[in-house]
Amino acid sequence: RAPLSAGGSSETPSNMAKVGEGDDRWIVAERQDGTNVNSWHWQEKDAFGWSRERFADLIGAIEFEDGGVKCRCVGVTALTGEAYVNRRKGKIICGYELDLKIGYEGTISENDKVVKGNVHFPYIADENAGEEHEARVLAGGEGPDDRRVKEIMRLVALPKMHEGVAKFEKELAAGGPGGEGADPDEAKNASSGSKPATREDFRDKKPGDVQSNAEKEKETRTDKTAPLSQKAHTIRLTERFYCRPKDVCDALMDGNRVMHFSRSPAQVKPEPGPFSMFDGNIHGETLEYVPGEKIVQRWRFRNWKEGHFSKVTITFREPEPGNCFVDLVQTDVPETDAFDNETVMDTTEVGWKQQIFERIRQVFGYGA
Repeated sequence: RAPLSAGGSSETPSNMAKVGEGDDRWIVAERQDGTNVNSWHWQEKDAFGWSRERFADLIGAIEFEDGGVKCRCVGVTALTGEAYVNRRKGKIICGYELDLKIGYEGTISENDKVVKGNVHFPYIADENAGEEHEARVLAGGEGPDDRRVKEIMRLVALPKMHEGVAKFEKELAAGGPGGEGADPDEAKNASSGSKPATREDFRDKKPGDVQSNAEKEKETRTDKTAPLSQKAHTIRLTERFYCRPKDVCDALMDGNRVMHFSRSPAQVKPEPGPFSMFDGNIHGETLEYVPGEKIVQRWRFRNWKEGHFSKVTITFREPEPGNCFVDLVQTDVPETDAFDNETVMDTTEVGWKQQIFERIRQVFGYGA
């Protein structure tokens, strides 16, 4: 009997799609208007130019008068570093590390003398978001008028500038370039007073079920806030990601992705062979790689004693689709480095947690 088509009628074999040949019925074509519906696909925008413009608007045009001195900021005199905004499945992930200088002028009313200088923010970064960033007022000269204006800028202008930087961070976290904020559906939910659905909304809330789920999870893993391992020479971690195992594998073994989350040079390939990360501070050799299942490496920090390598074994579990657990065991970790510092265990374990796994969550949107 001839097979049935999608509409219920029979088709002869000659009308059916053949192996290796395209068939329009089974091809999901790109939208002609290029729309990324519901922001489902990965998007990345360079926010550096936008950042310069926002700093110029928010803190580069401050003007005020205090104690017979007219002060004004004269714009961005220097900005270096990077800023970007990523979106995946409607989630916004921003990152930035910026070195900013804002120029200023002060006019002394009694003698009309104009002095100049800069306010320097050496490190505005996402890892310090919500905190008051370090800032220094740098006078252009060493005379009494320079010192007078510098002190006024420190006491009066600097608090206003911190407010501007905080506003910049909130805007970038909301989407930055193009004014992207929450997805339209989320905004609709907010305006109607309803709360957007979360993972918790899809879990059974009956007390017995919640308790059994919690107990089961406790038996199968330690969560990402578990205390540091205490046993010398061996580190054991279990980290949770909301993605497929291959996604985490790609983040760890694809050179471009490693450079993206580490923000530093890396030479990594998804195959056995030598590798390096964080500009060579971590290096070694991949001994075994099974995508989505297992990674085995000889692994060391540059400052460990010459020739000493640990062994890293990473395996992946997926109890249900999109719910991934990563189990790491690192053996033969030295007690001291080449300079006899006894912090190797803590430094290594915290590095895995904060500089690798947490950054992967943040940059690629795989977090809880």
